Amino acid sequence: MIPPRNIIRVDHEASHTHAWRVTLQRHNDIVVRMFSDSIYGGKRKALKAAGEYREELLRRYSPYAHAIWVRTRLRRNNTSGIPGVGRYEERANPHTGYTREFWLASWVNEHGASCKRKFTVSRYGERQAKRLAVAERERQLSRVCATKSGDL
Repeated sequence: MIPPRNIIRVDHEASHTHAWRVTLQRHNDIVVRMFSDSIYGGKRKALKAAGEYREELLRRYSPYAHAIWVRTRLRRNNTSGIPGVGRYEERANPHTGYTREFWLASWVNEHGASCKRKFTVSRYGERQAKRLAVAERERQLSRVCATKSGDL
């Protein structure tokens, strides 16, 4: 009996807890609910109820809205202020100490694969490299979002 995604088994003998736990995060909300074996009449029936609850949650939250949110949220470690765009330095030659500076645009494509494109500061200059990275991120994101909305 393999539970679907977002459902895990909780068997804790000390507290006499035997249940299935559904955990689902959408946007900044986390929904958690337990389905006890004793209340639902056994392990299989509790899993069935947990699965039905999970499906109800997934129907309630739009998969399109969630996909957009995942791609556009600003993370804690972001330094540029723009999701998916950051400035990096990499040591190109450890013997001479030469470092390559660049702005990186990153996004997740319509298949869920991570994609990246670099814009070097030496070629474009600091401001232009950042502008190009922001523009590339926006272009790719709008393309992915158009593809995703066509899938629904």
